[in-house]
Amino acid sequence: MPGSRVPAALRARLGDEATFGLIELLDTEQKAWSAQVLDLAGNRFERRLTEELSSLRVEVRDGMASVRQELATTRVEFVKWSFLFWAGEIAALAGVVGAMFKLTGR
Repeated sequence: MPGSRVPAALRARLGDEATFGLIELLDTEQKAWSAQVLDLAGNRFERRLTEELSSLRVEVRDGMASVRQELATTRVEFVKWSFLFWAGEIAALAGVVGAMFKLTGR
């Protein structure tokens, strides 16, 4: 096992016990470093995700505000055109009734 990870010159200079100790030290440091890197990456990811979600919330809120404004405008337009339609219908009905009275002589 030590032969595959430690060069022969270093293994000969250190000896078997020191080589095993060096391998254990490097493994421990690698695990600690990996844990630090994963923790840092996780924190960065969470921060970035929070930023993106907050910007998405702002966009959705602004979009909903514009939709509400458009609905209000549409509602006003609908009421206006409905009033004009019914006013025209009443005028047409009054004209028909007036023409009937005129034709019948009443």
